[in-house]
Amino acid sequence: MLQLPIKDVITKIQSETGLSEAEIKQQVANKMQALDGLVSEDGAAYIVASELGVHLFKDTRSGAIKLNDIVAGMQSIEAVGQVIRAFSPTTFTGKDGKPKQVGSFILADETGEIRTVIWDQRASWLTDGRIKEGTIVKVKDAYAKQNNLGGKELHLGYKSSLILDPKNVNVTVAARAGVSKKKIAELQPNDFASVIGEVVQVFAPKFYPVCPQCGKKVTIDAAGAVCATHKSVTQQQAMILNFVLDDTTETLRCVAFRDKAGALAGLTAAEAQEILLKDGPDRLQERVDEFLFGKTIEVSGKVNRNEEYDRTELLVNQANVNPDPKVIAKELLNSGKA
Repeated sequence: MLQLPIKDVITKIQSETGLSEAEIKQQVANKMQALDGLVSEDGAAYIVASELGVHLFKDTRSGAIKLNDIVAGMQSIEAVGQVIRAFSPTTFTGKDGKPKQVGSFILADETGEIRTVIWDQRASWLTDGRIKEGTIVKVKDAYAKQNNLGGKELHLGYKSSLILDPKNVNVTVAARAGVSKKKIAELQPNDFASVIGEVVQVFAPKFYPVCPQCGKKVTIDAAGAVCATHKSVTQQQAMILNFVLDDTTETLRCVAFRDKAGALAGLTAAEAQEILLKDGPDRLQERVDEFLFGKTIEVSGKVNRNEEYDRTELLVNQANVNPDPKVIAKELLNSGKA
């Protein structure tokens, strides 16, 4: 049975109708009274949503759904997100007396985040570094459950698919709690902040060799690429992208690595290198400029002070190249520029 807490029902009605929380609660109370107490508060809220034309549950058969639309009880879920936190798996003895493993990670997209649970061989991917912070994940045929704290979890069974870093897939992650929105002129070193601004300069992407298993930078010697954890490996190339953001209060140099760099450049590292080798650096610069230059974007991360160049920089850990226009308008109004 699909389960959606009443607070989530009210939030969804608010977002789709513009009604206030008080107005919605009053409609729910009126519905309960009209039905002489034959329905619970939750049931009345569902009826109000239906009468207002608000669809509480997404059809999981129509492809990937957003994480915020996942409801406990859903089956055959397809979703895409980025791992923002990974936990070490736990080993235990199963009913058959054999050792079992269960692990989990927090998957996020621009709408929210959800704990995702995996078992046995897949759980070992958390140990060997295949699933780590920053990994893009696509799941198919998963199911959602309610946990002991009343929240929702995504579970992968033996019929489920788990695809790591799927080709041509980028994920935008919503700013997390504890990250405050600030103007560039207000930023201080060691701040964790989110800023919105226009990209006024983009520098050519750069690349560095990494381990394909753990994603860490490798050293290159006469024998080839060497990872501190996985020893001799076949290196992959990761991308670095530098750009300058302007929010009218000041400009800010931003640095993005790996998948964040790819999301901001509109190209994977492999695609960027192919253009570089085939068409040269000028064409690669053009492609990145075409995608990013002049865009109003939102980025968040840690603010650092680069003493060598005497400037403040933002190390990007989340990026949204298509922020909500309403959010942009609000930011401009707050700054007195609209």
